[in-house]
Amino acid sequence: MSIDLHLHSENSDGTDSPESIIEKAIEIQLEAISITDHEYLTNVPTSENIEIIKGVEVSVSWEKLEKSNPYAGIHLLLYFVEEKTPINSFLEEIRILKNIRNYEIIENLQNEGLNINKSELSNFKTQVPGRPHIASILKDKGYVSSINEAFIKYLGNGKIGDSRTHQPNIEKIINLAQESKCLVFLAHPHTLMSNDKYSKKENWINDSFFELVKELSEFGINGLEATYSSYSKNVTNQISEVAKKLNLLECGGSDYHGDIKPNINLGYGYENTPIKVPYKFLNDMKEKHGQL
Repeated sequence: MSIDLHLHSENSDGTDSPESIIEKAIEIQLEAISITDHEYLTNVPTSENIEIIKGVEVSVSWEKLEKSNPYAGIHLLLYFVEEKTPINSFLEEIRILKNIRNYEIIENLQNEGLNINKSELSNFKTQVPGRPHIASILKDKGYVSSINEAFIKYLGNGKIGDSRTHQPNIEKIINLAQESKCLVFLAHPHTLMSNDKYSKKENWINDSFFELVKELSEFGINGLEATYSSYSKNVTNQISEVAKKLNLLECGGSDYHGDIKPNINLGYGYENTPIKVPYKFLNDMKEKHGQL
């Protein structure tokens, strides 16, 4: 028995409905899940058969990181998010800015000679259009062969389509989350160390990584996503050690998106690197949340 605390539905850049995700999670006997759509709180009905933790994933701006490495990025996973809270109200503002950002990206691509129109984003069934939807358009038009290639060639951090004008300051998000009694976790930590190939470096869990995470802990994050689809057991163990040294919690999830990322399976992660996120992580999170 295990849990999956990093899932995306059609409300952001996934392809499954929230109801379908819950059905699949129950079918594979997960104990708990969190649908963490981008900048959008997906409310789903409670179920007798599975525990559901309300969550959101937010892209944020950290000036120090961006100056030192233009290819790096930082996403935060927020847990125990409630509808009538300061953080959820602020998410609506971010979504407005994100739509403006999407149009900026499309204009940049048009300037490079790519035939793509802003109106095409309205074809997607989503509450939060974003770069994966633009990548899908590029793929359908034959400019790239895959979503991943679209990010490597055009949309990744430091590329032509890199625009982060919608991203709020990291400290503001953490402060609003604390005010809203949410827990804050660093999502897929390797993106702190990304390179120009939109991938993680070899031996990226080094002194530089530790110092960045230490500073994040001083900002007030509660934990790290130690278990993740693309992480080997060795990488997970190393992240876990960093968490322990800094007195941070651990969480984990598949980062499931449905058909848009067909090699990542709900509850299991990447096809050749199956994950198992222990319920103990959630127990520790609940204990911490109860102290807020």
